[in-house]
Amino acid sequence: MFKKEDKPNNEKEITFKEIVEPKHFNPAPNFEKKDKKTIIGEHISIEGNIRGEENMLIEGTMKGNIEMGKHNFALGSLGRFEGEIQAQNVSISGKMVGNIKTQGKVEITKEADFSGEVKAKSISIGDGAYFKGTIELDRESHREKVLPEKPSTVSILQVASEPTTQVDKTGSKAG
Repeated sequence: MFKKEDKPNNEKEITFKEIVEPKHFNPAPNFEKKDKKTIIGEHISIEGNIRGEENMLIEGTMKGNIEMGKHNFALGSLGRFEGEIQAQNVSISGKMVGNIKTQGKVEITKEADFSGEVKAKSISIGDGAYFKGTIELDRESHREKVLPEKPSTVSILQVASEPTTQVDKTGSKAG
């Protein structure tokens, strides 16, 4: 009979942690890493809404809304998404139809196919990406940098109070 201890020597035991936490996960390469992350694989389809408090990567298909609060969202190159995304930062590499609202940055990579509206502090669109939509950037963050300083009243008065020399029609200086 078989004993419970008997295991073939060539089989490696795989832990749950190794399956759930891939070594090379990077939901949005240019964004800060957070401790927790959720991956929706390419063979998963979701219809509905997702609300979470960790980073998320979708390589599958989803129709609905995503609310990630102060965490990042990435749509991988195999991902398909239809709906609205609210997250700290968003990276799109797959096909998306919908709206993005962020407090941070939106990255539309060169592999992306995006149609919709973007509201963010900043956006980058990779060369070769398909983008059809509207962009609204946070006005306050850019306004401080764009508006030139107004000249002060003092400097205008100083220029106006300098003595001037006038020349009359005959070419002599008048005082």
